[in-house]
Formats: sequence, C-alpha cells, structure tokens
Amino acid sequence: MRFRLVVDGEPRRVEVEQGPEGIVIRVDGAEYRGKVRRVDSGIEVRLGPKWRRVGLVGRTAVTDDGTHEIEISEIEDEASHSGSKARSRSARALPIHAPMPGRVVRVEARVGIQVKRGDTLLVLEAMKMQNEIPAPHDGIVKQVRVVEGDSVIVDQIVAVLEAH
Repeated sequence: MRFRLVVDGEPRRVEVEQGPEGIVIRVDGAEYRGKVRRVDSGIEVRLGPKWRRVGLVGRTAVTDDGTHEIEISEIEDEASHSGSKARSRSARALPIHAPMPGRVVRVEARVGIQVKRGDTLLVLEAMKMQNEIPAPHDGIVKQVRVVEGDSVIVDQIVAVLEAH
C-alpha cells in the first residue's frame, strides 16, 4: 500500500508491505522493518526494540511521545491494482473505502461470505451517527481489515470484495 502522509505539516511518501516476518515501511525511500499488533485503543508498532502505541482520533494520532495532526491521501492498494492471470477475467478485487472518519461499531462482513449489492458490510459511527457501509456490488468478501472499536480515516480500505 502506498500513500501520502502529512504529520504536523511535514509531507511524506509512505509504502507499507506485509511480509512473513512482519511489515516493511518505506518513508521517503528510507526502509524500516517492524511489527504491528492491534490493542484495545488502537495499534502498537515496533520499529526496533520498542513497541509504541498509536491511536487515531479523527485527524489526530496519539502516540507515546505526544499528539500529532495527520492527513492521509493518495492511497494506492497494490492488491487492487495487480491482476492475477490465474483469476477469472470476470472477477476483480474491489477495495471498500471508509467514506468518512469514524469508529467501527459493528462488522457484518466475514471472509469468504457471499454478499449482494446493498448488504451491510460494517457500521461506522461518525459525529454520533451510525452509518451503514454497504457492498457496492455482488461478490465474495476476500478481506476484512477492521474490527469493532477501530478508528478509521477517510478513504481507508476497510474490506476487499471479489466482485463478479
């Protein structure tokens, strides 16, 4: 996945790859290897020997060393762009993006289930309102990238369907 990240006004180009031993993060060309795990209040990231807690609240990242204003844009998900020749020509990966920042209050989607256009995949709470995120096409759920309680940002990929 590639994206543009602005932290406290400083823009960065970021690439993140999931590997068998953890993650590889490239920030403006510099490479870091680490691990990520979910915790109740967000995630913990280890780059080097120390785990650091990161929580997202709207456009603010709360970390062990303070709070930072963030903005993420220009998100490219490699899985949605790479086509597998073994895959049927009629099937395509379809990333489902969060239409707004918010908190995941319910996840209906499960990997492997068949969904119809309009079926609720998950429910986001934003500005004290619950918003159902529907499947835009008939398909099979290939990935669910959030769990209840996660904070999401606008355009974050929350699930991936294989649309037919």
